[in-house]
This record gives sequence, C-alpha cells and structure tokens, in this order.
Amino acid sequence: MNNKQDRYNVIVTSSLLFTSAIVYYLLSHKVQRQNFIDVFTCFTFLFAGYYFIYKKTNPNYFKYLVLAGIFFRLIVLPSVPNLSEDVYRFIWDGRLAANGVNPYSMLPSEIIKLPPIKGITSELYNNLNSPEYFSIYPPVLQGLFFTGAALFSTNTFYNILFFKIIILIVEILNLFLLAKILNKKKLPKTYALLYFLNPLVIIELTGNVHFEAIMIFFLLSSFYLLELNKWKISAIALSLGIATKLLPVLFIPVIIYYLKGIRGFIYLFIASLFTLFLFFTVFDLATLKNMIASIDLFFRNFEFNASIYYVVRWIGKQITGYNNIAIAGPLLAAIASIAILYVSVSKKVNSKEFPFIKALIILSIWFALSTTVHPWYTCTLVALAACTKYNFAIVWSYTATLSYIAYQTNPPQENLILISIGYLAVFGFIIFEFKKSRVEKKPLIIINN
Repeated sequence: MNNKQDRYNVIVTSSLLFTSAIVYYLLSHKVQRQNFIDVFTCFTFLFAGYYFIYKKTNPNYFKYLVLAGIFFRLIVLPSVPNLSEDVYRFIWDGRLAANGVNPYSMLPSEIIKLPPIKGITSELYNNLNSPEYFSIYPPVLQGLFFTGAALFSTNTFYNILFFKIIILIVEILNLFLLAKILNKKKLPKTYALLYFLNPLVIIELTGNVHFEAIMIFFLLSSFYLLELNKWKISAIALSLGIATKLLPVLFIPVIIYYLKGIRGFIYLFIASLFTLFLFFTVFDLATLKNMIASIDLFFRNFEFNASIYYVVRWIGKQITGYNNIAIAGPLLAAIASIAILYVSVSKKVNSKEFPFIKALIILSIWFALSTTVHPWYTCTLVALAACTKYNFAIVWSYTATLSYIAYQTNPPQENLILISIGYLAVFGFIIFEFKKSRVEKKPLIIINN
C-alpha cells in the first residue's frame, strides 16, 4: 500500500471512528427500542464502519483501534439499557439475596405481595419482563447480583453502572485472552478486533448489561488453558463458565474427545464436581427444581428470532392447527444434541483451529435449532469466530438486529419476512465460506495483514 493510499485510509478511518462514537452515543442514550428504523439505521452505520476499518486499516494501528473499542464502551457506560429489560431482573435477584431471600424460591409476582423488602419496589417489579417465571441465572451471576445489591441497595442507576464497569473490565480481559490465543496459534492479533470492535458486542454487553461477556471470559480461559496443556485448571474455568451461563456445557463432549482416555474422564469429573459445588452454594433441592422448571419452560414456551424452529412450527400448524412448541422445542434440542455429539467426535478439523472451529460449529447448530435467539446470544459466536478463518458469525451478529422490529408493537410482534431474510443471508454466507475454504484451502480473512 502506498503512502498516499495509506494516508487516505487513515483519514477515512479516523472520520468513521469519530462518527461511530456519535452513533454509539445516540443508540445507547437517545434511541428507543420501539423506533426500529432508528435502531437498525444506527446498527447498519456502525457495522458498515466496522467492516471498512477491517478492510482498510493498517494492522500497525492495532493499539489505536483497541483504544477506540474501549472509548466506545465508555460512551455507552453511563446509559440506562434501552434495548433490553434483563438488567432489572438482575437487580431484583440481587436485592432479594441481600435481604436473605433466596431468589429461586418464589416468583416475582408472589414476592411483590409480601410485606415490604428493602429495594423491592413496584417500580422495579413493573420493569421485569418475566415476573411469572423463576430466576434462571446460575450462581456466579447471582453472586455478582448480590454484590451489586449489597453496595447499592436502593440506587438502581449505580447498580447498573456497577454491572457495566465489571463487564468493561472483563471485555478488556477478553481482548487480552484473544490476543494470547491468536499468538499461540500463530494467527494475526488483529483477529481479536473482530470481537472487540463488533458493534453488537459493544452495545449488547457493555451497553445493555448482558453477562455473556463473563461467560466468554471463562470459555476462552478454558480453551487457552487447554492449549497450554493445563487441562485440570481448564476444567475449573469451564465450570465457572457453566455456572455463569449454562451454554458452555455444550462444549464438554468435544473437549473430552480431544483429551481422550483417562484424561477426558478426569476432566469431566473435575468439571462436574466443581459445577455441582458452585450450584449447591445457592441451591437446595426445592429451588433447583424451580430453576429446572423455568429452563423447561424456556424450551416449551419461549420463541423469538428463531430460524429452523419457525419452519417446523409452520408445518406443525398446518397439520394440527395449533402451535406445537411444547413438542417441537425439546425435539429440536434433542436433535441439536445428537448433531453436537457427531461434530465433537468428527476428525475433520485443522489442529490449528481446535477447539474453536468445532465450538463455532456446535454453537451455530444449537442456535439454528433453538426456539429463542436474542441478538446478544451471537456475541459468543463472534468471540469463537475471531480465532478461526470463518466470518459468518459477523454477518449473524448484524442480521440479529433485525429482530428488534418486534418491539414496534406492544406486545412484541415479530416480522417473519425480515427474520427469514436475515437467516437466508446467514445460512447463505455459511455455505459460501465453507465451500470457498474447501476450494482455496486457505484462511478466509477480512483483515489486511
């Protein structure tokens, strides 16, 4: 690249970063979720800038882009989450625990009828999106919720800010881990920016307080420790990931197959024992039953931004005349589990990309067959993709924002045409990338090196 072209790219990139900062401010502080055109326009601009920066920016400017990623997160830090109400359940659970009430023991709709509990107000209750469901958040998160409530027992904004600061710190650690992993695998460190500068990751994790960031940290730590052959500590890290969000349990089969023999069984034993220990620090059998009931309801009742499930639902309605989610949800989960086991024992994988390519495929299968795929779920896909040659997770993270059209109405009403267009783009890009990689037999990279 000549100096003139390089200067031009620097000017354009600087302009895009400056403008993106403004858009991040608008999207996190001003735009309302029900205004879909505004939400989607902001995301579209941010993703377009994100793509240009990867295509045109000199890798020597890596540290400046890291600073940009931190700055964008600082912009969204003082905002009140505007694309999700989940944070209010986090605060609710934390305040219950801080007052000696097990957050798994009763429904919010039951608790609000009890004598007053410090911090448990009708205003907080009215912000909950699932008052008729038991909490499903595992013990690591419950510990964080408790800490927030203990520090800020009645100040909701400071509680939210506390959560955001924790996520910001963890996100910087995630960048560090990705850089270490990429260095270990002799891949460009700039791949880490695929995650760190991704607009959906910035908005949904730091901006809207989703703790996938912490789960990703434990998952990446587990995989990195495997790379260092510290597989016993890796099992503990994976356990912490499971006790943050249940999702990492999907990757146990592929890790056991990779370790093989007695090491695989010891890994499973350590991970299982430590996970049980963490869970039973906050559960007894009764409250564990409540959480399992809520997870079961998630598969049988919840549906949002799904793909294959919506096709199955439509077919089921043509046959029976009603929504068969109670059957279709668990059935698709069972099919996904079988497919995950098959991928886990498959030998067709480049060792340089293990375990990330298999983890990426496993998680993609799980989401493709799920009844519910909220936009922030794709952040884990983006983190895994940053360590492989595949970029379809980036496309998925963008098309996931189409789901926000549902919030134009109250109650939310999905636009199945837009959802279909989004998933056709994702699945089409998946096919394109895998075919291209087979033909070229070389990494697919969107960053110039």
